[in-house]
Amino acid sequence: MQENNKEQVQQKIDFTYSQNIVEFFKQTNTTVLLSTYQTNKIMIIGQENGEFDIRYKHFPRPMGMCKKNGRIYAGLGHGIYQFSNYQGVAQGLEGGGKFDACYIPQNIHFTGDIDIHEMEFLNDELYFVNTKFSCLCKKEPNSSFKPIWKPPFISLLQPIDKCHVNGFCSRDNEPRYITALGKTDEPLGWRENKANGGILMDIKTNEILLEGLSMPHSPRWYQDKLYLLESGKGAISYYDFKEKKAIEIAKVPGFTRGLDIVGDFAFIGVSKVRESATFSGLEITKLPKRVSGIWIVNIKTGKIISFVEFTSGLDEVFAITVLPHKKVEMLNFDSEQSKINYMISPEDIDEVKMPETKIEMAAPHFEKGNDLFNENKKEEAIEHFEKALKVQSDYLPATFNLAICLGDLGRYDEAEKILQEVIDKDASILQSYDSLGFIYYKKGDFKKAKENFEKILELDPKNAKAKNSLEVLKREFKSF
Repeated sequence: MQENNKEQVQQKIDFTYSQNIVEFFKQTNTTVLLSTYQTNKIMIIGQENGEFDIRYKHFPRPMGMCKKNGRIYAGLGHGIYQFSNYQGVAQGLEGGGKFDACYIPQNIHFTGDIDIHEMEFLNDELYFVNTKFSCLCKKEPNSSFKPIWKPPFISLLQPIDKCHVNGFCSRDNEPRYITALGKTDEPLGWRENKANGGILMDIKTNEILLEGLSMPHSPRWYQDKLYLLESGKGAISYYDFKEKKAIEIAKVPGFTRGLDIVGDFAFIGVSKVRESATFSGLEITKLPKRVSGIWIVNIKTGKIISFVEFTSGLDEVFAITVLPHKKVEMLNFDSEQSKINYMISPEDIDEVKMPETKIEMAAPHFEKGNDLFNENKKEEAIEHFEKALKVQSDYLPATFNLAICLGDLGRYDEAEKILQEVIDKDASILQSYDSLGFIYYKKGDFKKAKENFEKILELDPKNAKAKNSLEVLKREFKSF
């Protein structure tokens, strides 16, 4: 159900929150991740130093998410992205050691456009709901997806979203329960009876546990109870296996989708659905006020404990994941940290050694500078050569290449100063005269260029490069 209002994508997101939310995050030591394809963001929501903290991370069309063993899996665009927690990076981030987790992209698996809803990592395998093909799948290296179950009323797997299977959860470490918006084998057939055509199923037995639900989402097996959201009613409930019915725990003022449970608290995603073909006829559309945000409910008492409400700029919440960290960073694919940090398996760690000496630490900056220079990105190359020299001030290859870059950009005086300082320290380095001769040549001072090339021949009479440079000068300027 993707009613992505393009006019809202660029709007500023305004929000408010309950007075106790900061203290709640402090007491529970939690941070919430919220995905929303409406604005192409994953939001990081928590507290810092007693103040409410919310940060936005831009990703392509974020949908389902799950967490497991220091990893986050997210359905982004037409793939599944794995983020791993680099704790060492977290400790070194700006902010005085305030971060205790930093998730960096680790792997990408492209699935094609399948509308990944919910996912869970079980027995070293990632399972996910493939809504477009009406089935439950697992990730397989050489396939877009591996179907492992489909509802018995689905005849063929086709990318036409027949029953809008959307949520699933495990029990006893195996996939067990799913929710769907209809019992139909027709293309988009679930829309016809969306207000009360939803089902809850046991995929182990193929038994339909509940029918007549109003757009159910997000089943969760937690502490020997099966919870679910009845989104069209704005409700969180649990399934009574003895009475074979849903027992309502609480209602919130919006469309409930996205659920994570920690301790006694259910973190519920709430969306401000609009009167439209998709949502018409739902109980929640009759509410005088509908909201979007995160509502926190005590699952034992049914009381609303706290909330974050988006007052403008964001109407639809997709998934909620609660992390056991006080402050979390989540970096994008093109971040510098994702380029210079590595995740190594324990059995290989003894064979890997990170740079320790100055030259080892300066070398990557030097190589990056060379790459940028070859791409004709001189200003960026200068930045990396300067970084190399900051690590090791006498790193001569970086010095010479920095001077060449400056010369190419017409910054001759800066280049001349750098090279002259090298010569003043050690007059025997041939490369200094070669680079300085080049700078004078570019500058148009051919006399000084000639002097520097001749100085090389004084020190090394057979130096072919210096001879060639003088020949060039002679050909271009007959006076020489």
